[in-house]
Parts: sequence; structure tokens; C-alpha cells
Amino acid sequence: MLRADKGNDDNSNEHNYDKSKAIDVNVDIKNVSTGDSKVVAKVKRKGKYASSTENRRLVWNNIVWPLILELNKPWFTIQEYHTKRDVYCSGNNELRGRVAGGFVSLVVKGLLLKDKDRDVYSIHWKLVPYMRKRLWLDYGEAIRLVSTK
Repeated sequence: MLRADKGNDDNSNEHNYDKSKAIDVNVDIKNVSTGDSKVVAKVKRKGKYASSTENRRLVWNNIVWPLILELNKPWFTIQEYHTKRDVYCSGNNELRGRVAGGFVSLVVKGLLLKDKDRDVYSIHWKLVPYMRKRLWLDYGEAIRLVSTK
């Protein structure tokens, strides 16, 4: 017999529980520890690969590509980048460490290339036609263009 068919019998094995101590099962829980009727839940955070991708995306979409479109040339000096970065960081309350990590990660990924003789960075040669046409190039599209051979 199903429990719904039983009705409200006093002899049923239904347990009463305190709703204030219930755990929300919709939250992504990594580790739960219980003790002395206290429930402590740790929320799962992003891994290092996901956070570095997020930092690259942030720097590309908000600082580097708008700077390239403003200058209308496929390269920029470090001073031009610093002024654009400072404007973005002060306006959006972003941490400079996060932005710096995203910039370095763009260089490692190959979207930006550093000139050895000067403090000049240029974009990958496959991205130059998009700059000339003044098209918006999202990070995902840019990384696909650069990584394909």
C-alpha cells in the first residue's frame, strides 16, 4: 500500500522534523560536516582552469579588444594598456591581480604576442582582419580562430 493511500494514520512511520534544520538540496554542496546539531556546508568553488578562463575572458572582452578597436591598429604599448586597465578597474571595482593574471594568461595562450625589443604587445595575425573591419570579436571566437591551424 502506498503512503499516500494510507491517509493520516497515527500509527504510520512518518517522522516529524524541524524545518529550520533542513538542508537546501538545490545548493551545490562539496562537503558537509555535522556535529552538535549544527550543519556546516561548504559551497563548491571554481577550479583554477575555470577561473583563469574567466579572467582571460574578462580582460579580452573589457580591456584588450576595446583598446584594439579604439586605437585601430593591431598593437598597443604597455602605457596604453595601463591607462585602459586603470579606467576599467576603477569603474568596475575589479582587482588588479585578477586583471594582471588574465593578461598574462592571454600572452601564454597566444592571443597576444610581446615584442622582445620594446614594451609593445600585438594581437595574433589571424585576428587582424576582424580589427580592420572593426567587428566585435568575443573571447570564445578569438581563441577558436587562434587555436585552429
